[in-house]
Amino acid sequence: MTTTIHPTAAQQQALYDMMNGDAVSNATRIPATGGGGEDDPPPVYLTPQALMAYCQSQLQNIDGQVQTVMTQQQNADSEQSAIGNILADLSNDAAVAGTGLMTDNDECKSLESKLESVITTMQKNDPTNSQLGTLEQLHDAIMATGSGPYTDGNGVFHGFYCSATQPGTFSGSQAPPTVNNSQDGALSAAEITGFSQTLTNVNSSINQDAQLGMIKVQSLISQQTTAITLTTSIMQSINDATQKIADKIGT
Repeated sequence: MTTTIHPTAAQQQALYDMMNGDAVSNATRIPATGGGGEDDPPPVYLTPQALMAYCQSQLQNIDGQVQTVMTQQQNADSEQSAIGNILADLSNDAAVAGTGLMTDNDECKSLESKLESVITTMQKNDPTNSQLGTLEQLHDAIMATGSGPYTDGNGVFHGFYCSATQPGTFSGSQAPPTVNNSQDGALSAAEITGFSQTLTNVNSSINQDAQLGMIKVQSLISQQTTAITLTTSIMQSINDATQKIADKIGT
């Protein structure tokens, strides 16, 4: 058997506060027309139109938040995929290096270019990502020990992030002071291991943020359900009270 919930006047006032803000409601509180019993008519501020407007506003707000989180999830998937490709390259480089060096200047440029691509995409789509700085530092460390600054076939200069006059660009000519600045187109086995570990940590952080995002989505969906359930319940209560009044008038 289904039990119909009949909110009291206090509960209806609470919903009114949610719809209009506590400060406004408390300052201009409209008294309930009855004591909150099942036969009492609903307060005049809880009209079906107001309830529907409230529900629509809540659902639109929640939908907007869900969309934002899902966009962040898509960005995270793309970032992890791109970083995974670089990790695969580093794994191949480690096999080539063995316990010595990977001496391939073009491969160094490829690693640097792929990092620049990840960073540029993240700057555009995910500018608040906490791993941006780490990726820029990693790029500069690889470039300093690898190819060094160079101009590509399209006339684009590829340099360092750390010394760029315009932050967020790879236009600097000076390497960071704390890295191996050999610029000899070679990566040692130890360097490759360190670079791989840094990228693995970055991917792990992005994955943790994505998991937190999914938890937020679950919470938002719960809020959505609550808004619909509360509105439906009070709408039913209003209809029941109105019907009781009509029945009494007709007798």
